[in-house]
Amino acid sequence: MFDYTPFEVVPIGELVLENENRDPRKSPDWTFQYVDIASVSNSTFEIVSSKPYVGSDAPSRARKVIRENDVIFATTRPYLKSIARVTSDLDGHICSTGFCVLRPSARVLPEWVFYCASSDDFLEQITPKMRGANYPAVTDKDVLSAKVPIPPLAEQRRIVARIKECMERVEEIERLQESVVYDAERLVAAFRYDLWESCSASVTPTELRLLIRSTKNGLYKPNNFHGSGSVLLRMFNIDGARLNLDRIVRLEVTTKESEDYQVCNGDIIVSRVNSRELVGKSALVEGLNEPAVHEAMIIRLRIDDERVDKRFLVWLMNSPQFLHNLRRRAKHAIGQSSINQDDLLSSELPLPSRSEQTALVKENITLEPFATELANEYAEKVNILARLRESILRQAFAGEL
Repeated sequence: MFDYTPFEVVPIGELVLENENRDPRKSPDWTFQYVDIASVSNSTFEIVSSKPYVGSDAPSRARKVIRENDVIFATTRPYLKSIARVTSDLDGHICSTGFCVLRPSARVLPEWVFYCASSDDFLEQITPKMRGANYPAVTDKDVLSAKVPIPPLAEQRRIVARIKECMERVEEIERLQESVVYDAERLVAAFRYDLWESCSASVTPTELRLLIRSTKNGLYKPNNFHGSGSVLLRMFNIDGARLNLDRIVRLEVTTKESEDYQVCNGDIIVSRVNSRELVGKSALVEGLNEPAVHEAMIIRLRIDDERVDKRFLVWLMNSPQFLHNLRRRAKHAIGQSSINQDDLLSSELPLPSRSEQTALVKENITLEPFATELANEYAEKVNILARLRESILRQAFAGEL
């Protein structure tokens, strides 16, 4: 790769110094910060967290010493681009053996090593060498053998300055896009809050169970997913009160299972087991055009259309007030919370007349699709900006920046 560059191309191993290794367990009282792969953001390419340890409790993979301006490159699933520069506060601390530590020599700027290592041209030399099915990985030797362009230091400084200037503009565009989506999401949350408050002021609360024709916990079939069969609705399909079908899992089910756990358009599905922040979230099922069932982590509600407008109900069920009251009943364990059917069905909602519900839905029907459209546009622009970043690097390595 880098076959388009006018600069000399050499293995990156010729531009970096040898790793330092240290076993913290030999210094049992030493306190250090440990950087593992989960510590690195592959969107910002920064070390976003580290964990304090004393030497006696050091993880077995805590062996590589890191210094300021080192570039750490994750060798497990390298295509995820878990790459970052080491900051001054982590100088002399320890990272996992799951990283290849690239310590720039006098021939190369730290920024140049970082930009080369985060480029697609670099990655394309490494990913074909991955080994292993469950945790595909490469070795340090694989990383160090990948070739990069190496202009003179003065030219590196000029190009790095131009790359930084261009990347700052890309980041500014990103911040503006994030701000628009954040404002749209806050608008939706504020609408749900105000809807609940305005209804509470004029009506007596109604238990959810009085609005439901039937309810059903989902199907449990561990590790039995296939590329064919019925659509299996899972927690990740619940997205902001709507059903998100961008990601589909399928499951072979029997005729009886299909009947017992069937999900239809117009049903509401509720996250029964999830994190504290997500348990109780619900979505109105729309857009299904083939058979579907729901997983064990989800409760399916079949609605009494005569009493309640489905869209109005799912708005109330995703209001901050409803979720707060429901989560107070949840059982909490480390990393996970759960509710049962009685927790859900005994929850109360302020329900105006059917005609008022319909009027409110007609008045506000475009609000959530508007927010969703903005979020989708942002996701597409994130992809465009990622391509723009790569284009900037390519021009830089071609000497055209």
